[in-house]
Amino acid sequence: MALFRRRGVSDTAGGALRVYYASDIHGTEVLWRKFLNAPAVYDAPVIVMGGDVTGKVVIPLVDEGDGVVAAELFGQRERAATPEEREELEHRIRSNGMYPHLMTSDEVSRVAGLTVEEREVWFAEVMLHTFERWMALAEDRLAGGDVRCFVMPGNDDPPGVDTAIEEAQRVEACDERIVDLGGGYTMISLGYSNRTPFDSPRELEEDELYRRVERMAGQIDDLSTCVFNLHVPPYASDLDTAPALDANLQVLLAAGQPKMAPCGSTAVREAIEKYQPLLSLHGHVHESRGATRIGRTLSINPGSDYHTGRISGVLVHLKGDRADYQFVVG
Repeated sequence: MALFRRRGVSDTAGGALRVYYASDIHGTEVLWRKFLNAPAVYDAPVIVMGGDVTGKVVIPLVDEGDGVVAAELFGQRERAATPEEREELEHRIRSNGMYPHLMTSDEVSRVAGLTVEEREVWFAEVMLHTFERWMALAEDRLAGGDVRCFVMPGNDDPPGVDTAIEEAQRVEACDERIVDLGGGYTMISLGYSNRTPFDSPRELEEDELYRRVERMAGQIDDLSTCVFNLHVPPYASDLDTAPALDANLQVLLAAGQPKMAPCGSTAVREAIEKYQPLLSLHGHVHESRGATRIGRTLSINPGSDYHTGRISGVLVHLKGDRADYQFVVG
């Protein structure tokens, strides 16, 4: 049985804390469930979800009458004629980071005819219904314990996610805030990224990114016990290497292989170099799992393999002004 401690009490006396961090699960419900199970698996009293929590695709379940629904999944048309078959179909859809949504054929045609802006509003409504269910699941899974669960949106997460996090009972909002983690440690968080080719919902120019990090970091008395939870990794840190894209968002090749290039934030790097926190945690770039030192700061990106059904995370042991880590996959 896992031992859950009183809120604010570290896993070892005298200024120590164990933190589990993961990011970029992109609407994959099985990974959200695994994230909520991390305190029991790793005996971590603090868990942090670092952004890009929601998915990007709605799969219509077209009502054919008499309890039968049909859906197109991975290019194949599937029908579910019983409640058990429908439950299994919905589970596969959610496990792949997508949202099943019951619709009539007329409703499908109506949504197909919406403008891009109107369809974005419709999608956000469907997504938020599922995300609120995730928040309720957190309340159920974490009830009766003293685990602290921090969640922030990332650059891919649309408006409305913030409100759902704020209203959740067992999840703590942390985006653009300074929070006390317990054990003498503080954490600042920012879910925005620098500009990307994809024009995602939460992007900022580098100078504005720096200003927002600086506003919080400048209020920290002891940066040797501070954690920076910044969704985008620092530029040219080996935590931000991804395939380079051309103007048509096609992967550039070199000698038949994807050409890799840094895509992180210069502002984040500058802030880490200036303030030198104990630890910085990042997501955003799925391909760049790794850890590096920027001055005295240990910077980590656990990466993401959300399509595989496995959650990539990192277990960090903080003790005094030291940070040790272990990558974990579950």
